[in-house]
Amino acid sequence: MIVWSVLGWVIPAGSVALLLAALAGMRLRSYRSARDREWAGESSETAEFSLARYEPMARLLSEEDFVFLAAQPGYRPEIGARLRRERRRIFRLYLRDLSADFHRLHAQARRMVANSGAEHSELVGILMRQQLIFWRGLLAIEVRLALSGVGLGQVDVRGLVEAIETMRLDLARFSSPAQASA
Repeated sequence: MIVWSVLGWVIPAGSVALLLAALAGMRLRSYRSARDREWAGESSETAEFSLARYEPMARLLSEEDFVFLAAQPGYRPEIGARLRRERRRIFRLYLRDLSADFHRLHAQARRMVANSGAEHSELVGILMRQQLIFWRGLLAIEVRLALSGVGLGQVDVRGLVEAIETMRLDLARFSSPAQASA
């Protein structure tokens, strides 16, 4: 009897977790295909990364705007629900661009490491670690974004943006003339 009760909870919970993982995987693949389409149109060296470009992401899903909106005369819950949906859609567009920027910077760093001598071989491990951290952060954001869609939790993108900025700074430091002549 207890076994059936436990199975009654475990199977639906596992199904929900599997569904969320599948949805997050589909999103991650869409980021990759967006990056490939973008790369087809421009050289990775010509694209500039700007951290300021992603500052609006932090406010897109902020509760402050929704609380303010709910306090306005004529507010209906459908208005708030529609605004949340649209902001999640816009947030995902920003994530797609952030992913493309990360991959552009990462590809440039890989080329620099491949063209450098054996003295910079430790950078291969750093690049692999950075890519793992980025994908793990992107997956966590997608899961939180899905959960926020049903009213559970909030999304914080600062860690992901900081990871890409750290990689950009490392790339700039590695490619500086002082470093290249050393």
